[in-house]
Amino acid sequence: MSNLTDLLPAGGGGKNVNFVASGTLPSGQAVILQSDGTAKAISQTTISNSVGSATQAATDTGEDYSVVSIGSSKVMFLFEGTSAYVKAVVGTISGTSISFGTVFVVNSSTSESIRGAYDSINDKVVVVYGKSYGSNPGYSKVLTVSGTSISSGSEVTFSGSTNVSGISMAPVFDPDTGKIAVVYWEYGGGDPLKVSIGAVSGTSISYTPGNQFATGGRYVDAVYDTAANAFAIIYSDVSNNLRVIAATLSGTTMTFGSALDLYTGASAQNSYPSIGYDASASAFVAVYADETNNKYGTARVGTISGTTITLGSATLVSGNQSFTSNRLFGVVYNAATQTTVVIWGDRPSNNILYSSIGTVSGTSISFATKFLLSNDGIQQYGAAYSAASEKIAIMVRPGANDIDGFVYTSAGVTTNLTATNFIGIADADIANAASGSVTIKGGISTIKGGTYTITVVNSGSGNKYAINGVEVAVLNLYEGATYKFDQSSGTNSGHPFRFSTTADGTHGGGNEYTTGVTTSGTPGNAGAYTQIIVASGAPTLYYYCSVHSGMGGTANTLAIVPNSNYYVQNDGTLTTTTSTVLAGRALSSTSINLDYTT
Repeated sequence: MSNLTDLLPAGGGGKNVNFVASGTLPSGQAVILQSDGTAKAISQTTISNSVGSATQAATDTGEDYSVVSIGSSKVMFLFEGTSAYVKAVVGTISGTSISFGTVFVVNSSTSESIRGAYDSINDKVVVVYGKSYGSNPGYSKVLTVSGTSISSGSEVTFSGSTNVSGISMAPVFDPDTGKIAVVYWEYGGGDPLKVSIGAVSGTSISYTPGNQFATGGRYVDAVYDTAANAFAIIYSDVSNNLRVIAATLSGTTMTFGSALDLYTGASAQNSYPSIGYDASASAFVAVYADETNNKYGTARVGTISGTTITLGSATLVSGNQSFTSNRLFGVVYNAATQTTVVIWGDRPSNNILYSSIGTVSGTSISFATKFLLSNDGIQQYGAAYSAASEKIAIMVRPGANDIDGFVYTSAGVTTNLTATNFIGIADADIANAASGSVTIKGGISTIKGGTYTITVVNSGSGNKYAINGVEVAVLNLYEGATYKFDQSSGTNSGHPFRFSTTADGTHGGGNEYTTGVTTSGTPGNAGAYTQIIVASGAPTLYYYCSVHSGMGGTANTLAIVPNSNYYVQNDGTLTTTTSTVLAGRALSSTSINLDYTT
């Protein structure tokens, strides 16, 4: 079985079901159902920043880069290549590498401002571009990908007969209506800013142009807010202020809210704004260069209700780092780590490319220390997140006649828990690949503790305890439950497993914690173990080796309060902190009625 519906038919009252374990499952462990039908512990994984080797995508001069994620670990690079033609190439991500197919010429005439959007309903890429500054309409084609090959439909205009500036346009896919919205700067007649609505059919697209939202302006970018079912559009207005406006779509008509000033610095049209959507926070993140503050990279977070926007305060992307180049901001949401990644170029310092990882809370954002992506003299770049690979694909031009791609793994914490894969709690200790009982939704789970297998490993930074194969795992121990830590493995010889209220125990200046703790046997020999019955009100504990320093980690102690709702957290703990996954309602200090509904 691989679906919860296999277990839980309408009106079903299943309680205990046997599953094959993927990895060792201690009793009381919250588990997910995997696609192969096995049960696996809910857990988190910490990921560090890393960059794969660059691979050449094309031998073109390259400019106006746009990267589009197209599913199945594939991305499409779009760019203004040699002779200013619109070109495209498909890249396939595998681990930390990316490989490319053959470059496809989308349009063999002078073009500029190439941008693309992926229509996930029709599985097509919609590309838009201009031809010559202000003397042509905006053009569009539908691209179809088969493997790494690309084909295109006929060219159409997205702006009707009116001309566009040719240097500012942004296509955005609306998954709720299945439409493509193209935001653009119309050239002439006061330079109004407009949105055209396109609908894909087969290899064609037809547009209804002319939804105007500003009487004049220039540079634009846009994103779709899936929580608010609305677009957030950022632009520079006729007075050179950066502004943001929300809009909803019905049919081919857009309804716009009131625009808010995002930034009112001098010459804001040179700040080249970029915007992205943080799905975990249901908020958009706008990034720009603060012209009045040394061109420092700056971010503001906004939320949408209807067509009303609430903006947070400005936050520096990477301290007092200045930016002087155009189009060197990118905002990419990493769904796996639930973070917003800002990619930016430091043109004054030898064309270096950096990333700054932001965590959104409400309408605020905080950034980690910047990370060097490339110091190869980057002239232009584009980036997109591939959900299938959980990686960011970055397109760069490190020099003339050279377009490269590389894979960026951005730092953060990931989890294997989703909104739908939680099935229940292990009813007994289950060895890896063995079959054992899990209390599923509709049953009552008793949290009685479990057995963990301890081994000692050395992955290059000295000896460490591995718990059920996870090096320095964080333990979550429930009050009233009994946990046994089996030290029978020969690797434990000379490494007694102990608890303390101080990190690293006696090596960190603390004392051994002995409340409810018993030990038996000699570590490294059959039958040796340390056991703890977690006391009511027990403090946070730390496990350590009583002989050697630096081997242990944290053991959180958790209480279950009767009549409280409990939720599954990303690390597998059950707490009263609201999350997307309800575990159930506590009946006592050691039992939970799973999937209890009030």
